[in-house]
Amino acid sequence: VGGEPLDHGKLTGWAMDGFGIYAYQEEGGGVPVVDECGGHFGPVGSGGEDVVYHYHSRLIVPYHLACQGPALGRCAETQSGTSYCGPGCGGFEVCVQPRTDPRKLAAYLSKWNSTWIESYTVNPFNVVRPRVQKIMH
Repeated sequence: VGGEPLDHGKLTGWAMDGFGIYAYQEEGGGVPVVDECGGHFGPVGSGGEDVVYHYHSRLIVPYHLACQGPALGRCAETQSGTSYCGPGCGGFEVCVQPRTDPRKLAAYLSKWNSTWIESYTVNPFNVVRPRVQKIMH
């Protein structure tokens, strides 16, 4: 089954680090805000019930991921010769998709280390931004 307009991109594969690779689109039709590797923490699935670290395909080379993330601002250290690192999310070490529920992010991170994210700079993800509305016919 193909994707729906304005839904989060569908899972297209798995990276060797075990994180999912999703098509290029956030819920609401938005552009993914990704780190230098091409991934971020954010909701996946219908309604965004699960917050996980995952990658998105991109519109430019390397089309998927440039390194294994989260990048933590260190993508360039993994490159030799040509660098495929993306621009990241404004100089922050950790990228979280805007509108991500902070409680769901905390629950996901608590599976490993609930204070890990506090050691890094994080983009302002809990800022409410206007959403594109689905038009029902």
